[in-house]
Order: sequence, then structure tokens, then C-alpha cells
Amino acid sequence: MRVLHIETDKDFSHRIQKLVEKNGFSYTKIYFYKETNDFFGKLFDETEYKLIILDQFMPALPVESLIDKINVKGIVCPSIIVISSQKNFEMEKHYSQLGVMAYFDKEQFDQYRFEKYLQTTKAEIETTEFFKTLRIAVIDDSTFCLKIIEKIFLDSKITKVDYYHDSTEFINCQKQYDLFIVDLVMPVYCGEVLINYIRNINRNAIIILMTAYGNGQVIPHCLGLGADDFIIKPIDYNLFMLRLHSCVSRYRMKKELISKNNRLTRLAEKDNLTGMYNRTYFTKVYSDIFAEAKNNGSSFSLIMADIDDFKNINDEYGHLEGDRVLKEFSSILYNNLVSANFLCRWGGEEFIALLKIDDLNIVTAIAEKMRNAVDAHDFKNTAILTASFGIAAWRSDDTQESLLRRMDNSLYLAKITGKNKIVCEEKVNIIENGIPIKIEWGPFFTSGNPSIDRDHCNLVKVSNEIIQNCVNGDNHDAIYLLLQEMIKNVSIHFQKEEKIIQQFKYKDYEEHRKNHQELMKRMTDMYSEYLQHKQSMLDVVEFMIQEVLVGHIVKKDFGFYDIFIQ
Repeated sequence: MRVLHIETDKDFSHRIQKLVEKNGFSYTKIYFYKETNDFFGKLFDETEYKLIILDQFMPALPVESLIDKINVKGIVCPSIIVISSQKNFEMEKHYSQLGVMAYFDKEQFDQYRFEKYLQTTKAEIETTEFFKTLRIAVIDDSTFCLKIIEKIFLDSKITKVDYYHDSTEFINCQKQYDLFIVDLVMPVYCGEVLINYIRNINRNAIIILMTAYGNGQVIPHCLGLGADDFIIKPIDYNLFMLRLHSCVSRYRMKKELISKNNRLTRLAEKDNLTGMYNRTYFTKVYSDIFAEAKNNGSSFSLIMADIDDFKNINDEYGHLEGDRVLKEFSSILYNNLVSANFLCRWGGEEFIALLKIDDLNIVTAIAEKMRNAVDAHDFKNTAILTASFGIAAWRSDDTQESLLRRMDNSLYLAKITGKNKIVCEEKVNIIENGIPIKIEWGPFFTSGNPSIDRDHCNLVKVSNEIIQNCVNGDNHDAIYLLLQEMIKNVSIHFQKEEKIIQQFKYKDYEEHRKNHQELMKRMTDMYSEYLQHKQSMLDVVEFMIQEVLVGHIVKKDFGFYDIFIQ
């Protein structure tokens, strides 16, 4: 976008140059009193100027002469600003009649007003260039009118236009347009019908109504149907282009606003550090997918991933290094998902993948790929890193909270039983790859009641001893005694726990007590069958660990932990 400044005052031209370049134009200046008319002619042969700033007092080149020379060249006259050394209202009126955009007093030069003109000129140029990119349909049964509009557009270098003499042909064309110019009175489909049709298929398009009839009722009606503006025939070039430019300018601003809002929405949905979706967006999508599953039974699954011992990375290497690790970790997870699924940062070093897959074998295989990829990745400055994973799949009796809780519990069970592993649906295997797991007592188990916590800690200790001895097949006597101790400890613990939660008026006390009774019966029955060689030692141990220790504490006891912090 070029500005030509024809001036005799060098000092003033420096001031103008700064303002012009500040507002995004390139600046060319000539001191015309030294130049010839031939030079002026060549100047416009080589370059197209969008704005000319002219000193009024140049006898060799008055404004009238400048406009005549431009017209002789056959180019569209650019905007002209005249700057005068003296204020003359009659001269200002004269220039306005010639089509000059603005008149300025050099002695009391209004810089703010001048910059506003530069900005509106720039916006007009950008609108014109944008106009040329639009796909346009002109529908009019008048061949004469179509030819006039075609000439106007060709003179303005607007070429992406289709002309329809027949409204039926337009209806059947099935093409996409951004701008529609529609005659009001036509055979078969009138302008009113076409406006309604267009607006139904293209909510954001520009629609200009043309009419030779200045009907004060029809025009407002058509504007109400969705037309953006109207033009009265016969068509006046300047008025026609002015109305179109006005509509295109509004259309452009609207598109830019929509684009900006979409960008802001995308930014609001993404985590600033990793670029993955954030928790807010996950919550929205999760609610929608959960509702869809409830309505039509379309199942889905969740994977929660967490870097093991991430706090140590921040403590040892610093938070900047920790941020780098999080970015790389999230990329590893994302690269192991297919496009139909998505990943979000839940918080800290925790990420959730939502998969539209109901086969837990496939979901587990995906999580295993993630785990192996993290295990094999070189995080450079940090030590070797691993990650733990929890998996849960939607069930018909789930609530949004119960599914998330099951996923969360599965992740924590992976954490407290060795890390760098996957736990699916809260199911813990006591032996993995021939190695016994070890359950770590920690905050995950803490209820907030000292008595219950001491009992749980003791049960974890006995469970670990049972698991360790279970690996050695010849330790039947030790396991026999440990199982007895486990049953005794569980019985005492259940009685004590029932008294405590009853005192705290736990709302689900009766249900919890019945669950205790059922577990005790199943424990004693399985132990009795084990003594009769009807149950294997491994089956009994797995039941004790999975159902009594992990299962009951995680699935049931967690339900009353809140009563101790109220």
C-alpha cells in the first residue's frame, strides 16, 4: 500500500513520512516544482498509489490538473488529501466537489485527524482486496442490468462472479457464494423467495436486493427476511460500489470477529504449557459423551496417566525442566492416540485420554504402548522416567462421578502397588511377571481417623507378608497363620469401624455394615474351602487382597472419609 506525497516543504514531508509509515503504508515523495510533466506520467506508469497527499500551492500542478492526468491514464483515482498553508473554506468546498477526501491546514495540522484518514484508507483498501476474493452471484432477468454490473465489476478487477438470467438456473446450480445480488421482480422465483432460500442455506452471506420500484413496504419486508441492503435501479456506479463496499466491510469485520472469537475459544480450551485440551474442555466433552452413552449405549473408556515421582524432577532439576518434561510426556501420550480420541491435561502431571472404544483389551494395549514409549524415551537432562496408568470403561449404571472415581482409583492402585504399570477397573494382580507386588501405605489410604488408619496400615502390612510368602510355594504354614491373622484383624477392624461411623452418623451406615457381614462370610467360607483343598491358596490370597483390602477400602471406605473433615 503506497502513498505518494507531492510536496515543496522538506521539513513537513519528514513529519508526514513518519505518520504514513507508522500506519502501515510505504512512502514516496517528490518535489514537483523541480519535475516535469513527463516525470509525473512515468511515475504512474510504474506504481499504483492508494493515496496522494498534495500541497495546494503548486502552480505547476493544481488539484484539477492532477485528477485530469489520472483520468487520462485510465486508472481508478486514488484518495487525495490536500494540505494548505492557509485556511480557506471556499477552497475546501471546491476540493470536496472535485472528490478530494480531506483538506488540512498545515499551520494547525491535526495529526490525530490525519492518522484517522490513513486508517480508514487502509481499511478501505483491505476491504477492496477482500472484496476481490469473494464468490459473487448476480441474479436478474434483465440482460441489460447484468451487463452493467459485469462492467462495473471488471473495471474494479472483481472477477469471481457468476451471472444468472434465470432464477431457476440459480436455484439448481448448487454452488457456494459469499455475496448475492438479487433482483426483486423476476419470473418463477422472485427476489423475496430467493432471499429466504439463500438465508436458509447460508446464514452469513451478504444479500443485496435490487429493485426499480421504491416500494416503501416491500423493501423493509425483504430486509426483515435477511437482505443486508438494497439498491434502486437504474444503477449508479458510485452508489452501487459504495453500498457494496459498506456491506462487504461489515461482512469482513463480522468474519474477523468470528475468527477472533474462535481463536479465543480454542485458546480457552487448551492448556497453555502443553497445548493439550484443558480440564474445562474435558469436562464439557465428557458430559456430552456421557449423555450420548446414556441415550444410545455408545460406550467409551478413560485412561489416566501420571508421571511417577514427578515432584522429584521439580525439586532436583527445577520447574523449567519439569515443564519441558511435561511437554514431552504429553506429546508421547498424544502420539499414541488415534484421531478419534483426545487428550487433556487434568492437572499437574496428570493427563486423561478419552477413547471411543469399549474393548478394554484394546484400551489396555494403547495404555501399554504409552507406558513403553515413556519408559523408552530419553528425557535428556533428567533421570529415567516412568508413568502409571489407570483405566475405566463406561457402564450403564455409571454416573459421571463414579466412572471418574473408578479411573482415579485404578491410577492410585497402580501407584501404590509398584508404579510404572497399568491397573484396569481397580483390579490388582498380586503377582506380575513372576514378581510379587508390594502395597505401599500412603496418603491414598488415609481416612483422617487415627484408629481406622492404624487398622488399615496393619492390614496392608499383613497383606504384603501374605503376598511375599505366596510366591514361595513351600510356605504353606506361614500363609496359613497369616490368613488366620488377616481374618481375625479384619473382623476386629470391621466392628471398630462400624462403631466409629455410627457415632459420626454416616448416612450409609446400614449398607456399609451389611457389606462387612458379606465380606466376612465370604472370607471364612473361602478359608474353610482352602483347608479342605477346594480352593487354591492363590485364589484365597487374591480374594483377601483384591476384595477385602483394596476392594473394600477403595470402593466402600472412601465413601465415608468426608465425615471426618466436616
